[in-house]
Order: sequence, then C-alpha cells, then structure tokens
Amino acid sequence: MASSTERSPPGAADPLAAGPAGAQFLRGGATRVFAYVGGIATSIVVLPFVTRHLHRADYGRYVVVTSLMVIVALITEGGIANLGVREFSGAPGPERREFMRNLIGMRISLSALGGAGAIVFALLAGYPRAVVEGTVIAAFGLVLAGVQVTLTVPLTAALRLQWLAALDFLVPAVTASALVVLVVLGAPLLPFFGAAVLAYATSLVITASLVHGEVTLRPAFSPARWRELLRDSAVFAAATAFGVVYFQVVVVAMSLISTPGQTGVFSLAFRILSVVNGIPVLLVGSAFPILLRAASDDRERLRYASARLLEGNLLLGGWLSLLVVAGAPFAVHVIGGPGFAGSATVLRILGAGVIATFVAALFAMTLLSLRAYRLLICTSLGMVVLAVALCALLVPAHGARGAAVVTLTLEVVLACTYGTMLALRNPELRPALGRSGRICAALAVGFAAALLVPVSSVPAALIGTAALAVSALALHAVPVELFAALRPGAR
Repeated sequence: MASSTERSPPGAADPLAAGPAGAQFLRGGATRVFAYVGGIATSIVVLPFVTRHLHRADYGRYVVVTSLMVIVALITEGGIANLGVREFSGAPGPERREFMRNLIGMRISLSALGGAGAIVFALLAGYPRAVVEGTVIAAFGLVLAGVQVTLTVPLTAALRLQWLAALDFLVPAVTASALVVLVVLGAPLLPFFGAAVLAYATSLVITASLVHGEVTLRPAFSPARWRELLRDSAVFAAATAFGVVYFQVVVVAMSLISTPGQTGVFSLAFRILSVVNGIPVLLVGSAFPILLRAASDDRERLRYASARLLEGNLLLGGWLSLLVVAGAPFAVHVIGGPGFAGSATVLRILGAGVIATFVAALFAMTLLSLRAYRLLICTSLGMVVLAVALCALLVPAHGARGAAVVTLTLEVVLACTYGTMLALRNPELRPALGRSGRICAALAVGFAAALLVPVSSVPAALIGTAALAVSALALHAVPVELFAALRPGAR
C-alpha cells in the first residue's frame, strides 16, 4: 500500500490526472453506484419472504453465519485486491500472468484457511448442527468469492468499471432469485446457505470469461513469493479490517450469550442497517484515490477535500439516520412482520449511529491516506476488545436492545477517536465549525420534527425530511459545490 500513491510510468495514463481516463472513471463509478442501489433493491424485495419463512430463530442463525463469513473475509482479504491492481498495472505483459497465478493461489489458501477457522469456531461454540453445516457451505462460497474478486484485478486496472458494476449487481440478484425459489419450495434452513454460493459461482464463471486472455485460472503456490506479497499488504489489511469487524462481532456475541429469539430480533435490524452502512463505504472508498494523491503532494487540497467530504457525509448520513429512526416501525413491519415487532426499537437505536458511521468512514480513509497505520490498528483492536466487553455487560440482561446500545456506542466512540487522532496528528485538517455547525443545527430541526409530531412512521420521516431540507437551505448548510455539480451543463 505504501506505493499506491506512486505515479504511473512515463507515457502511461494517470487515472487521477488524465482527462479521458478520469471521465471514464467517473462514468464507471456512477454505474457502480446504480448497481449497488439495484443490488440493495433486490435484497430488500426478497427479505420479507425470507424472514417470514425462516422466522426469528432460524433467520438469526442465517445472519450469524453470514457475519462469521464477513469477519473471515475481512481478515483474510489482506489488502490483496488493492495490492493486485497496483502490481498488475505496473508489471510487463509476460509477468502479469505469473503474478496473477500467485495471487490466485494465495487467495485460495487464505480463504480456505479462514473458512476452516470459522468451521472450528462454530463447532467449539456449540452451534446447532444446521449452523455448523451452513458454515461449511458458506466457507466453500468464501473461496469462490475470493477467487472471483482476485480475477477482477485486470478489470479494475483497465478501468472496465461497467463490467465491475454488472458483477456487483449479479451476486445479490442471483442470491435473491435463489432465496425466492427456496421459499416457494418450503425449504428448511440449510439450503439457504447455498444461495450465495450459487451467486459466487455464477459470478466467477462470468469474470473468468472476461479476463481469460490475460489471466489463467491455474493457481501457483509459491510461499516465497507469497511472503513478499503479504509483507506489502498485511499492515494495510490490519489497519482496515478490524475497524469493520467489531460490527459483526456483536452479532456473533449475541448468538453465544443470548437466546435464539433475541438474536433473531437483533439480526433483522442489523441486516437493515447493514444496507444503509454500505453507502459510506462506497462513497468514501470512491474518494480514497483523491485523498491519497492529495496526502502525497498537496496538503491544501487534502484539507479542502476532507472538509467538503465531512460536510457531505454529515448531511447525507444525518438524513439517512433520520429516515431509519423515524421509519423503523414501518420497515420492520414490512420486512419482518409481526414476529419481529421488537426489532423496531432496536433499529431505532442502531439508526441513531448512522451519522457516526459516515463520519468514521471518512476519518478512517483520511488517516489511511496519511499512512497512520499504527494508530488505526491500535484503535481498531481496541474497538474489538470494547465490543466484547460491552456485549458481556449489556447483552445478557437486555438482549437485542443491549446489543443495539453496544453497537451505537461503538460507532460513536470510533468516530470520536478517529476525529481526535486526526486533529492531534494533523492540526491543519481540523474541520471548521462554520457549515458543519449549520448542518448539525438543520439536522436537529429535522429530527425534532420527525419525532415530536404525533403521526405514524412514514409521514414522520417525510415531515422530518422536509424540515431538514428547509432548515438546511435557510441556514446555508448545503455545500455550494453540490449546487454547482447539479447545475445543467456542469462538469
């Protein structure tokens, strides 16, 4: 990762500076955003059928296995995709195929090792047989997903982002279709774990066909070469993975120290929130190359970019937080039904932390661009420890609501810690209160309108949105750059 800010070789197009390449990146990036939204839509449409079919306990078990796989994927990914794009882009043609063979071999080995670890954990935790067998199935899917992501390296390096967008949509779409078929057939819990495996296999076949001229599927197992690759990516992986893992740790902790019913109640709210929390990762991740370049050679640009991103994240994150908090009863009723009634309160608690998640994502990416790896690693490990401690303290007595309070606390603590570290390490990046303060005032008006007016959840969300919009415009809280971008003919 250390060299991710290096310039392209002479004569090569620089995606961050060259006009045509930059335009291609923007078009492809916008397509990926639409693909993500489409994927969300398919998941939301199918979710009510799945929750009603599996009911609270089995749906909770389904989400627990999913969370286990997310934890393993985050830890074993090791920054391999980012490393792969960097090395593939700079390597001469004949060396690329050999590099990719080693990358695929390393990814298969790490994914298989991580999957085996998840299976052992499921056995030691005393999970029901269906959960253990589901973990075995999901571990196989993890290997397929790892290979598929690795094969996208040539697509990313060539900025073939439209194909990446199609693949982004394909996995949730195939998964959703498979889940619907299983619901119609009245299948028990175990086959549901195979839906994602089918999606990963389909995506892998299509990805392989797209890059078959540049990559061979025959992996290479060269530990000496792997050590060199892992040395470059391990620090970056540790700095990024643990800051996300804590969110999944709460679900796993619920499965170990609470009842299946309470785990199911929390899992539905957690699943809904996960959809929302994917947005800051996508948005800030898209801005990461800009932050990297600015951190490398233009601190004034970094200050400006981080300030504008903070304002945008506060506004968007605050609005989405308002929607989740106000609309939680409606969302739970539609998606989960009467069996998940307790999830509404849980979702409201979780929704209050959405704005902190947006802010934490930005601060984390800014610190990454400044190569503050040690600070990020120490903070992230501390968050995992804090998650376990708070779960042990609150979950046994308060169940799903206790887990929601734990998650909210973690999100706020993480955002505050990242912000404090950034301000102490780089005082010039401290955000000015000006527009950010006005945004917070507008959000306060929006939340007050949504929560104090005695109407049902959907009208409350609409009233809160209207109050937020009016107050934001009146207070001049909307970044002027947004108006400029929306103007017809703006570039």
